[in-house]
Amino acid sequence: MRILLAEDEAVTRLAARALLERAGHRVVTAEDGPAAVSAAAADVFDLVLMDLELPGLPGDEAVRAIRLQLNGAAPRILMLTASATADGQTRCAGCGADGVLTKPLRLESLAAALESGPQAASSPAEPPSAGPAFDEAAIATMREMLPATRVAELIDKAGAALRQHGDALEEALRTGDRRTAATMAHRIAGVSGQYGCLALRRTARALEAGLEDSACADLPQRIGASNAALAPALEFLERCAATARG
Repeated sequence: MRILLAEDEAVTRLAARALLERAGHRVVTAEDGPAAVSAAAADVFDLVLMDLELPGLPGDEAVRAIRLQLNGAAPRILMLTASATADGQTRCAGCGADGVLTKPLRLESLAAALESGPQAASSPAEPPSAGPAFDEAAIATMREMLPATRVAELIDKAGAALRQHGDALEEALRTGDRRTAATMAHRIAGVSGQYGCLALRRTARALEAGLEDSACADLPQRIGASNAALAPALEFLERCAATARG
């Protein structure tokens, strides 16, 4: 298929594009909402994978704009989101997309959604409170489909992104900027999920939901859990990168 992938987080976009291309698809990427709308108008795509939280124009608004500019004859559109919030789910469901895929993007999930027909894709659910800390299969799939040096490079970039987002999250929490903190938690959830850091993904999604709920009573505990999960995730990525390099 010819796919438009709209994703602003660089390491998530790189990994998703690499996997899609190795699966035989032709991929065009967009890093923000306006670029996604322009790309959809300028070319013909079989599928649009649209991140919900895009700069410039949110993904749900970008979907509406694409539908409008193509008089409803837009390609199939699936939303991509790491959000566990009720608001995020409502936005995905109400924007006119054909379905929703929960990040991280997995080829088997995409294939199942495409085979099932419109509105059959999975919706983001509340993150489980427990489970494995890491998904070795996520990295194994990358190693099966990509050159080892490319895998190591992507993992290194993911680790750097998580450190950057963690610092930004800490600063936002220190200054009481809940909106920015929620955005950083969302970004951490997206990156960590794509690269198999399941415990960090769970805690980041829970933190995002707590930050968007002014009545959340256990926010300090959610902050602590997210902070505690970051260092092990970085160590896991370092080990995986070293293994990939041989």
